[in-house]
Amino acid sequence: MKLKNKKINKLNFLYNAFISNRYPISLTHFITERCNARCPHCFVDFKTKKDELILENIEKIASTSGNCLKNVALTGGEPFLRDDIFEIAYIWYKNSTTDSIVIPTNGSMPDKIENFLKSASKYNLPLFFFFSYDFIGEKHSDYRGIKDLHNKVFESYKIVKSYGNKFNATFQITLSPSNYESAFETYEYIRDILQVKNINCPLIRGDNAKFLNENLKNNLIKTYEKIQKQINLDYNKGIFNEYKNNSLTKIALNVKNKILWKYVLETFANNKYISPCKAGSLTGIIYSNGDVFPCELLNQKMGNLSDFDFNFLNLWKSLNALNVKKNISKSKCFCTYECSWFLNIFSYYRYYPEIFYYIMKNIFKK
Repeated sequence: MKLKNKKINKLNFLYNAFISNRYPISLTHFITERCNARCPHCFVDFKTKKDELILENIEKIASTSGNCLKNVALTGGEPFLRDDIFEIAYIWYKNSTTDSIVIPTNGSMPDKIENFLKSASKYNLPLFFFFSYDFIGEKHSDYRGIKDLHNKVFESYKIVKSYGNKFNATFQITLSPSNYESAFETYEYIRDILQVKNINCPLIRGDNAKFLNENLKNNLIKTYEKIQKQINLDYNKGIFNEYKNNSLTKIALNVKNKILWKYVLETFANNKYISPCKAGSLTGIIYSNGDVFPCELLNQKMGNLSDFDFNFLNLWKSLNALNVKKNISKSKCFCTYECSWFLNIFSYYRYYPEIFYYIMKNIFKK
């Protein structure tokens, strides 16, 4: 089948992103909620078994996702537990306008990742891998409940990097009450010993972030700020590589390393609304059973795709979905979910001067 035309009308895209906010720019697809790890900070419900969308229905969803979609994240659970993950990635690439596919993974299945990349490389899929890594050595394996995971995740990373700059790979430290004391040491280990060229450090979110005592919260804030400043410094020194893929994800990750983390930190520290949230408008969540939500944290279901014959935009524009969007706007919902935060800052005038400065700096960087 012929690939969907990837050229997006720039005026329509800009009008949607900055004014109308009618169509999704980024979607997160939970292709499974099964997982072979049991991370203490995870908010995914593993107790409730959910069905998983078949390829035929995923193709219908991707084909009706609109003409503004630029990014799709295939997540879980552990996404490589689905044997048809390549087919899913290719369906999104073939049938939608996305130009970046993000895959967060615990990296525990290097053989599956290698087979996946053999197929993906034939079709030049624009892939961004995020490998979870929270502690040094076997402590990381123990924390996530998978034997020898610390070796497997680095093996998986090396497989991705064996393709040169064809695919992007990042190590991700999820900062939580369990690891804040050792997180900076872990960061230095990843950078200096493993010599990984991109590192990300998001804060925990969901219920795990709600009920922290003041002392613990302050310690998390200090560590998060210390690591984010070091990431920024290491990029400026040229220790890390700017993301090369010419996509929304590339811009997002580069800008995130410069400014986004400051607003995530401000929200976390002060626990208050800063600016409008675009969850449910420019970004959304598709769960493995076809349920659609505005984000991972807000328990307001927009609908199930099976009720719309898996036509995504018909659900997205439904009365119930529109009411969810209105509720988000009226309630001044806020959180530290970075996937939503990126679109928040890119679609709100308050942040334009900083964004413009860093984009121009990146363009004219020698």
